[in-house]
Amino acid sequence: MTAIINQRTATVREATFDLLRTYAMTTIFGNPGSTEQTFLEKLPPDFRYVLGLQEASVIAMADGFAQATHRPALVNLHTGVGFGNAMGNLLTAFQNRTPLIVTAGQQTREMLLLEPYLTNVDPTTMPRPWVKWAYEPARPEDVPGAFMRAIATALQPPAGPVFLSLPLDAWDKPSEAPAAVRTVATRVGPDPARVREFADALERATAPVVIYGAAVARSSAWDEATALAEALGAPVWTAPACERTPFPEDHPLYRGALPWALGPLSERLEGHDVALASARPCSATTPMSPGRTCPRVRACCTSPTIRPRRPAHRSGQPRGRCRLVARGARGTSGGTRPGAACSPHAAAVAQRRLGRAANGGAGVRGAERSPSGPRRPGRREPLHHAALQAAWPVTEPDTYYTFASGGLGWNLPAAVASRSPSANPAATARWSRSSATDRSSTPSSRSGARRGCCCRS
Repeated sequence: MTAIINQRTATVREATFDLLRTYAMTTIFGNPGSTEQTFLEKLPPDFRYVLGLQEASVIAMADGFAQATHRPALVNLHTGVGFGNAMGNLLTAFQNRTPLIVTAGQQTREMLLLEPYLTNVDPTTMPRPWVKWAYEPARPEDVPGAFMRAIATALQPPAGPVFLSLPLDAWDKPSEAPAAVRTVATRVGPDPARVREFADALERATAPVVIYGAAVARSSAWDEATALAEALGAPVWTAPACERTPFPEDHPLYRGALPWALGPLSERLEGHDVALASARPCSATTPMSPGRTCPRVRACCTSPTIRPRRPAHRSGQPRGRCRLVARGARGTSGGTRPGAACSPHAAAVAQRRLGRAANGGAGVRGAERSPSGPRRPGRREPLHHAALQAAWPVTEPDTYYTFASGGLGWNLPAAVASRSPSANPAATARWSRSSATDRSSTPSSRSGARRGCCCRS
């Protein structure tokens, strides 16, 4: 469906901000330079610009914010080398499957032939392969339409960042037509025939095992994933170093995180005849360790680039498939299968709870919640997963985020942004207190207030 949102002649700037407003993208994370000044001139009062001191931190803030709000986030970077500084966390956002609209300025079109200072000489090549789409509008009038396509591309599964290079001479030109808004589908339905194959395989299995990955959390499929595991009575493992927690870590069926190396990973799955995987357990392994692949794997996957390289027999999407496979396999197990009831992590959680009760309720969990809620962007090293899960289990969806890339510099800025009032309403009072001095300086000192927002949590 197409909806016209501006019925008058407008500038490119006005049409673009109207479009962004419709998608609730009124928070901009950025580190601008001279080529972005024309974009920031006449910034509407309902927009907030969160200033980061380095471009990589800006991308990480937007990534954490987008994951916490379940909406695409807008990024505004300096052209050329400034955008180059952001590439590490852009790779992370791509592997996190986070919808980001990353923009950078560009020199005015009349000067591009001369390649003056601050020119990005090949703007659509520079961000690849870590964006789904990269584009520089040929005409100023194409800017609003380019934003609409960027938003749609970023949101459609598998979600991910996109890039727009925006020449600085575009914003005051008249727009050619009113900006249009399109609805964007973000779900992919499972193939009923494949669902039936999954259910049949599980019904024939004598010792199935379930392996969940971050796609379950990104699909908001905790309830469906839990219901499927309980219907099967099967033990649950999570993928190695999972960037999102897909299953309650204090659940009796939870066994822990699989190891990275293929040999030890296969050992963990010994005795199981079918593995239902909504993860990357058999392809994201390091270091090399001899060992056979997983048991007969039925894999649910949303990425067309990951599917072909998996040692798995089937593919699909996590949320809908979990629900339908559970329905098809209902009655497969009358309860927990032998050996599935006792998880070392669940036992450790029970022991820890007993200890906390003996200590009057004090314990590790006392530090895991702040006045602004339980969001916990952080890094748990693969070698320490078992110990950390026992001491600090994640028991609720959307409360733990980290990076899928293995790089540094993501967690702190992502944590700050994910706890902002827009991302986490419970944090509003805390932010109001911490940034009151910044906001009360002078009405025209907007940049100072924004810096206060991005630097304090």
